Amino acid sequence: METQVTTTRQRVWVTTAEACTALGMSRETLRRLRLRGVLTPGKHYRRWGCTQGRGPLQWHLENVEATITGWSRRHLQH
Repeated sequence: METQVTTTRQRVWVTTAEACTALGMSRETLRRLRLRGVLTPGKHYRRWGCTQGRGPLQWHLENVEATITGWSRRHLQH
């Protein structure tokens, strides 16, 4: 019987650790982008669990990647 492997790219919402690995960036970079408003709740990340807004974050990889790519092009031009 074959085992189906679910890759990070196949899932819509992933953990912070999985997002860091897939995007090649640190937790601190994700945190800074979130605090600066580059990444927004609902579109790029959400909290999960029943912890009254203090649960761990999940990340929408496709939206985060698209936003970071566009943001980097605009803000890192020389």
